[in-house]
Amino acid sequence: MTRDGRIALEFLTDRAAIHPRADTLLVVGAGNAPAQAASWAGVVTVDRPAASPFMHATGCACCTGRGGGLAVVLGDVFRRRATGDLKWFDRVAVLPPGGQAAAWRAALSGDVLVSARFAVR
Repeated sequence: MTRDGRIALEFLTDRAAIHPRADTLLVVGAGNAPAQAASWAGVVTVDRPAASPFMHATGCACCTGRGGGLAVVLGDVFRRRATGDLKWFDRVAVLPPGGQAAAWRAALSGDVLVSARFAVR
């Protein structure tokens, strides 16, 4: 957690430099899940825009306008953390697919809900 109460979120770019932490949720692109997944607070995969809880089609304008699948997944893990459906975590580490770190970071840059809940580094 940061001083202002938001959850720290950092982007990882070097898979070899990943060090599991029990207080950290790992969000990975498809095919990036590490072998030591049990050492994290949890591991969540983003492989395409998530389905909306409002039964909209996958990738609808209301979700893709919010940073696509990553913003929706972050909203979902925030809710699941608050309701106890996920192990409590103080940090989120994001490991995008190769070469996608800048695109994933840009997708979140203007998202008001992500900015209110997460301190993106």
